[in-house]
Amino acid sequence: MFRELLHAALDLVFPPRRVCPLCGGGDPEAVVCSGCRELLAGYAKERMCPCCGSAGPRGLGVNLVHPVQPVLCPDCRSGRLFELARAVGPYEEPLREAVHQLKYYRARWLARPMAALMAETFQSEAAYFRTRGLVPVPLHPAREQWRGFNQSVLLARALGEITGLPVLERVVARIRETPPQTGLARYERLRNLEQAFRVQKPEQITGKIITIVDDVFTTGSTVSILSHQLRQAGATGVMVLTFAIARQTGKG
Repeated sequence: MFRELLHAALDLVFPPRRVCPLCGGGDPEAVVCSGCRELLAGYAKERMCPCCGSAGPRGLGVNLVHPVQPVLCPDCRSGRLFELARAVGPYEEPLREAVHQLKYYRARWLARPMAALMAETFQSEAAYFRTRGLVPVPLHPAREQWRGFNQSVLLARALGEITGLPVLERVVARIRETPPQTGLARYERLRNLEQAFRVQKPEQITGKIITIVDDVFTTGSTVSILSHQLRQAGATGVMVLTFAIARQTGKG
């Protein structure tokens, strides 16, 4: 907590220079520079899974003259425990660099412009209007203490300010620290996350539709586990919103 307050105070005294949060260039009057805005518009035209929002392999764009009916990706055909997931764009440059700067280089100022882009995605999907609360993916206390903050909480707080939705930070706790998920298959990630979370304040979500907030959607294992637990605890529906999402591999 002390480290978090210290970083917030430093940001007030020495505010970061206004640059595009994605490419780091220019001095954008809007959330991102015109070049990155054009890139994001291109992402929005790609074919994506109608459930999780993941795009196909790079270069497989939408034919606007003869559009193809959206089909579920292999993971979603296997069944998901959330209703809908969306992201600003695929987990590749420049979105990946923004995530790394926030998470690994502690560029906390990026949380607000990243959340502003997530809010645009949120407001573009009518289903999200049913949301009654935002639940950030929790970190294990030891990991959060080491990092000094939880990037998902920072994104959720900024998103809550924009949308006016309450941020339910203490509803779910991470009670078991898990090995790194990088490089694991989906079934391995699910097994890795068994009994990692606990809903500790079910009264805050009972009878409500909740949106889980995180920085990156990789295989969806984390949000699937959380969705299941939130539903068991009384949530009537669960959706997911992340800053970036991994592309489909193109393998069956």
